[in-house]
Amino acid sequence: MRNSGVVVSVALAVALSVQAAAAQQGRIEGRVHDASDVAAIVEAEVQIVGQGDPILTDVEGRFSVEVAPGTHTVVVSRAGYGTVRRDGVQVAANGTVELTIELSTRAHVLNPVVVTASRRQEKALEAPASISIVSSAAVDRTAAVTIADHVVALPGVDRAQTGLTSGTVVTRGFNNVFSGALLTIIDNRYARVPSLRFNAYSMFPTTDLDIDRVEVSLGPGAALYGPNAASGVMHLITTSPLDRQGSSASVAGGERSLMHAQFRTAHLLSEGVGFKLSGQYQSGNDWPAGADEQKKEKGGPRDSVTARYSVDARVDVRVGDDGALVLSGGRSFIDSGVEMTGIGAYQLNNWTFNYLQARFSAGRFFAQFFNNMSNSGARTDESKTGTFNLRTGDPVFDRSYTWAAQFQYGIDLGSWQSFTYGVDWQRDVPRSEGTIYGDDDTNSLKIEEVGAYLHSETALGDMVDLVAAVRVDDHNRLEDLNVSPRAALVLTPSENQNLRVTYNRAFGTPATNNLFLDINYGNLPPPVDFFSVRALGVPATGFTFEEECAGGFMSRCMYTPLERLKGQRLPADAPSLWEDVMDLLEQLDPGLASIVPLLRNPGARGDDPGLKTVFGRLNRRTEAFDPDEAGPEAVDPLRATGHSTFEVGYKGLLSNRLLVAADVYRANVKNMVGPIRIETPNVFLESESTAAYVLHRLQPVIQAGLISEALALEIAGQIAQAPLGTVAPDQLEGAEIIATYRNYADVDYWGIDLAAQFLVSDRLSLRAAYSTVSDDCFSQGEAAEGDECDAPLDIALNAPKRKGNLGFVYDDRAEGFTFEGRIRFTDEFPMNSGAYIGTVKAYQVVDASLSYDLPFQPGTRLTLTANNIGNYEHQEFVGAPQVGRLLIVRVRHEF
Repeated sequence: MRNSGVVVSVALAVALSVQAAAAQQGRIEGRVHDASDVAAIVEAEVQIVGQGDPILTDVEGRFSVEVAPGTHTVVVSRAGYGTVRRDGVQVAANGTVELTIELSTRAHVLNPVVVTASRRQEKALEAPASISIVSSAAVDRTAAVTIADHVVALPGVDRAQTGLTSGTVVTRGFNNVFSGALLTIIDNRYARVPSLRFNAYSMFPTTDLDIDRVEVSLGPGAALYGPNAASGVMHLITTSPLDRQGSSASVAGGERSLMHAQFRTAHLLSEGVGFKLSGQYQSGNDWPAGADEQKKEKGGPRDSVTARYSVDARVDVRVGDDGALVLSGGRSFIDSGVEMTGIGAYQLNNWTFNYLQARFSAGRFFAQFFNNMSNSGARTDESKTGTFNLRTGDPVFDRSYTWAAQFQYGIDLGSWQSFTYGVDWQRDVPRSEGTIYGDDDTNSLKIEEVGAYLHSETALGDMVDLVAAVRVDDHNRLEDLNVSPRAALVLTPSENQNLRVTYNRAFGTPATNNLFLDINYGNLPPPVDFFSVRALGVPATGFTFEEECAGGFMSRCMYTPLERLKGQRLPADAPSLWEDVMDLLEQLDPGLASIVPLLRNPGARGDDPGLKTVFGRLNRRTEAFDPDEAGPEAVDPLRATGHSTFEVGYKGLLSNRLLVAADVYRANVKNMVGPIRIETPNVFLESESTAAYVLHRLQPVIQAGLISEALALEIAGQIAQAPLGTVAPDQLEGAEIIATYRNYADVDYWGIDLAAQFLVSDRLSLRAAYSTVSDDCFSQGEAAEGDECDAPLDIALNAPKRKGNLGFVYDDRAEGFTFEGRIRFTDEFPMNSGAYIGTVKAYQVVDASLSYDLPFQPGTRLTLTANNIGNYEHQEFVGAPQVGRLLIVRVRHEF
């Protein structure tokens, strides 16, 4: 009996404990639907990691699972669909959590919805342009330093890394240091630095945790986006707090003492109001500048430490059924960094970028207003705590800003016709207190642009669509209106197949630097360092050399820095300055005091050989003077650069596994604004006649053995190498050497972009991309032969003729394991970009990234990224540091 009582007591205790545990259980419920059409997915497997066998969704796509209180990981999969893993699902005792799970088919993964090509939602395969996408999953796979790291493998993209956090990104070539050729926007807002029109990726406040996707559209996009979209559009789209709530944070560290911390938190303030806040801090040690660059950087110390932080805030308000009001603002602060420009590298200290944006959308209506503001921090001449040129030491001060407003609306006429039309306005106001733009009061140098566009899509049948657009823009600094037409015939012979023939014409307007630049470009090396070089924008009159001076070489006029004649406009006649040269020679070398008197008064003896004049033009690459037989040439007022592109493209999805894209294009660039170059020649004594004169005058002392003939020739050489004056344009006074911009002859070239992605299985995919262009250097509008591309009128592509990559992605979401690898190769190419002229050698690098969701800590992912695994040190731009390996370890946690 006693034993029976014990058994009953134990059974009763167990039953009561089970009943109590059951009473404290929670529940995870939800619905699984197709990401493309929201249709319920039946018999999808729902697995609660560590909770036994999976269950299946019902006919309505719903599921319900009883779980213990705590944090859980939910994995949902279905044959023919990708797998979704949801970490960090928190369930309270007696609580129920409702989940909505979207599964994407292979076709949806390879053919996502995009907005950049037509400024409205459409499938990527239906877009009338070549467009590539970097998804949020792809962003999450890589521990990146800047946004530019995520697009390096896309077809047609040229990325040049010039430092740990600095670099440039363009599409289809014509890259430059300090480039803004690729129109880059973040949530429809221009991301470039105001006035400078430069894409500084280290100044973007957007974090990887907040990116929904990145879209890159190749080819001219001016018909919808206005001037300066001639080289394509890169659009960073961030997540809405109405669509994704919760908090996440990541901390990364790696080689070069890299530390990168990011966070994002988003919450619903009410049913239709959401708020999010994100930010980041990053620091590290940059790769050191090359020896040649260090020799030229005499203006101050280069700080190898890079450091920056940013913060971004946004409020979304749902208005009605399909409306949304978005208010956002952000701030980026560069504590220390280096950026290359056309006149040398700058040490950035305490530079701030701020923005404010308001946008509203409802149906086909869209409107926005934004303000971008730049502040370079305190201006200091001695302490070097501000931003300054590493070659000259000159500080710069920038508080420029941009205002912009855009309105767009669309209407549909049945199912066969759609119109989208809009108006854009922007104002750039440069403010530098004379350090960049000279006399730059806000009224005299502002740039205003206004444009209107009409975009039409017409269904000509079940398989053929006609896309046509036209845009007209007015620029207050240009005389003519700019008209940008666009036409495309899109053929869809079957579902997920797209063949298009397109024509685009776009315009790039002169930037603020092209028009108003007024900055020191450095001095000549001793002993002629009294000559300085000035970089100027092109005024409305251009620069002319029409005034003639009798007796001057080629009837040209000059100014000299020699004290006796400084400030006077003189004939470009070097022999007339002989006595001043002798005075200077005695000052520089007192040991020649006994010889100089023998050389004075040329022509005093009847048998003196005549002295002659020649021109030489400064070569900023060698800091020497090249012969200039042609003399100066007028610089016309700048005109808009026209880009016309004819393209045939194909993009298709085969068997829902293979995505293939091929684009063949022919492009013409008219009135291209080239890199800054020296335009004013200097005046020299001709070397042969100088040598003949010196030998003649010193013949007696040579014969007497007092000096050697070699020494006499050395003296003549020193005299002939010294610039004596500068041929100045009619608009300027003074002996400064002038560097400026000009429009160049037309350029014609063709290119091919190829890309493929193959889904071997639901976990493994293979990827490849290859791009080639016909030429990488152009002279007088024609393809140029040779490797240097350094002639005065040469235009360099500043990008390789051939580049490509091959890689794979293994993504097992159920196990939380991802492995990605690729090899990138880039051909050798010539570079000619302002102060940076030379050749970039070919390079090949291997990148890899490995991620794992920690099973003992739900919601936590560990990522190891290795860029340039083999540590192959290479330059990606002339003058840039040698880039080596970068290993990064990142921990990311979802709260």
